[in-house]
Amino acid sequence: MKKTYAILSALFLLVLLTVGIYSIFNLNADAAKPDFTFGSLFDGTYAGGQRAWYAAAFPQSETLKSMNKTLNGFYKFSALSGENDVQLMVEMNGQAAQGGASLQRPDDTSVSQSPDPSAEPTETTAPQESVEPSGGMQPGTVVENLGVAVLIGNRAVEVAYAQYDSINEYSNAVTSIATALGNKVNTYSILVPNAAEFYTPEDYHTGDSSQSGMISYAYSKMGQNVKTVDAYSKLASHINEYIYFRTDHHWTQLGAYYAYTAFCEKAGFKAEPLSAFETGQYDTFVGSLAHYLEAYPQSAILRENPDTLQYYRPHVDLETTVYSDATLTNGYLLGTICHIGEEESNKYLCFLGGDHPITVIKTDVDGPVCMLIKESYGNAFAPWLTSHYSKIIVVDPREFNGNGEPTLDIAQFAKEQNVRDCIILNYPMMLGSDNYIGQLNRLTK
Repeated sequence: MKKTYAILSALFLLVLLTVGIYSIFNLNADAAKPDFTFGSLFDGTYAGGQRAWYAAAFPQSETLKSMNKTLNGFYKFSALSGENDVQLMVEMNGQAAQGGASLQRPDDTSVSQSPDPSAEPTETTAPQESVEPSGGMQPGTVVENLGVAVLIGNRAVEVAYAQYDSINEYSNAVTSIATALGNKVNTYSILVPNAAEFYTPEDYHTGDSSQSGMISYAYSKMGQNVKTVDAYSKLASHINEYIYFRTDHHWTQLGAYYAYTAFCEKAGFKAEPLSAFETGQYDTFVGSLAHYLEAYPQSAILRENPDTLQYYRPHVDLETTVYSDATLTNGYLLGTICHIGEEESNKYLCFLGGDHPITVIKTDVDGPVCMLIKESYGNAFAPWLTSHYSKIIVVDPREFNGNGEPTLDIAQFAKEQNVRDCIILNYPMMLGSDNYIGQLNRLTK
């Protein structure tokens, strides 16, 4: 028996060695290798481009991926209801520098730079009417390896791995933003864990996969001009509540609420109680991770056990306008909490209507101006800020300063808008994204 195992192991290693040697001498010549420049090296795009080039140039990569999916099809379900039963693990490839899905501009709600407040009902009574979905990843963005997607019982999560060089670059980018904004603006960093930190076997959230460790390390590398917020502890104390979706990579708005309470403690605000907000919900939400894993038969458990999305509507009078660039012209009214029709599967678009270049929420609150720099995790967080600020300006850095995209000088823009507080909110996958870090850096260059 030992001899048989030895022969099989030797054959397996021979196959791996053969594929490795073949890959060295037979890379796809048609794949575009990134050009080296010092600029691309320091903003992180060169390293990401190298990884994407090798993935594209590797011989028979699509065939090997197809074979992997076929082999996964032979796996059988077992004890799917158990919390620690790992059913599937798939490499995550994403375009983190590109904005995600959004609700499209409705023709009949186009407004000028100063829309008439009476033109739309306040959101204290009802969400906005639904509009057609749009968005999705755009071509030309470098694809990155952002960890692995893991199916555990009836929950899918993203597991991140610490890439300390990238974390250093992320912290430097946040510090650069704080420096550019100056001491008249309070710059806050809120790094929040995702579901993998709390709902996976130990191996998936310890060592280099410890999100607590990643967040602490990132905070330790930020300058003294950055006020760091401990949202981790708040979320960790509520893990028995519905603070993360099971089929989607986002947190719920309840999860975002606990991060908001941590921010209030740091910023000196009194957090509003949950009882102050009117609630509603959308049933049968099948989210992003279910769609990412849909080629694998194990993922059927996610579609059979959909999420419920509960929203909390702001209790102040407000008006929400979306803009395509920093001039804040030719905007259109949407919603802080949007109505999502049954035909739209992505219920997370309920929050701000998804990802837009700039979203401005004006309230009747006698308070300062806040700017929130975020990826889609910030969409569920932004509505909580409406109780404290007269204006919340939500900026998605992925929509600016790239090829063919509008420019944004964050310091000049903040000065023009009289911003007092700036919040930079992200989840752990962004700590390893050279693309996203490059987008943050370009806000100050």
